[in-house]
Amino acid sequence: METITSVAEKYINSVKMARSPHTASTYKNAVSFYLETLRLNKIDPDNASVSTLHEDTIVMLATALKNHAATTERLYLTAVSGFFAYLAADNLTQVNLPRIKLLIQQRARKPGQRLPQFPASDIDAILNLIDKPEFLNSEDEQDHLIKLRDRAFLMTLADTGLRVHEACNLRRGDLDWNEGKAMIIGKGNKQAIIRFSTRSTDALKDYLKIRTIIDGGSKTPLSALPLFARHDR
Repeated sequence: METITSVAEKYINSVKMARSPHTASTYKNAVSFYLETLRLNKIDPDNASVSTLHEDTIVMLATALKNHAATTERLYLTAVSGFFAYLAADNLTQVNLPRIKLLIQQRARKPGQRLPQFPASDIDAILNLIDKPEFLNSEDEQDHLIKLRDRAFLMTLADTGLRVHEACNLRRGDLDWNEGKAMIIGKGNKQAIIRFSTRSTDALKDYLKIRTIIDGGSKTPLSALPLFARHDR
């Protein structure tokens, strides 16, 4: 028996082979969020057969995404609808793809005025640049710390779908390092689970390791300190 989780992993691997690393990472976050949504709705994807998966779980996902930006909502719904198309193509379960499309049209918010769109290849180029040693190296300790922070911040934004102000509001204690996720409070005081990629948590660990001396001298508990801090004053 193939479980929902095992097939989801195969789907992500197929995306990695066909799409850019950035897109694959975003799709992985979307599917992880979907699996977490199933768990919150009493469906255990680690043990449930993929043949039991039904289209109505798209409604669960759309509801869970209401605290996210409309663009993130659209992207995650697109990624998961692609997962259902993958299931249908491999005859892993009975899927009514037109119904899924209709459910998304009925429940997904329409994005507002669109900001300028940047090619995914350009975004990938920036993320690759800030991860190179020559970008991070600096004889000035403060400048080195700022570069580590900027790398962690940009990777977090790219891989989680968080808004800038949401990332800025994160505290060190918000992040569950073992699970690679954080709980944030969105609109209407509703909780939302945010998944962090491995590269973003690795970048955060590098940044916070260098910040240890500064944070250790603070009278504020570590868990209450901002995840991203200013270092220019």
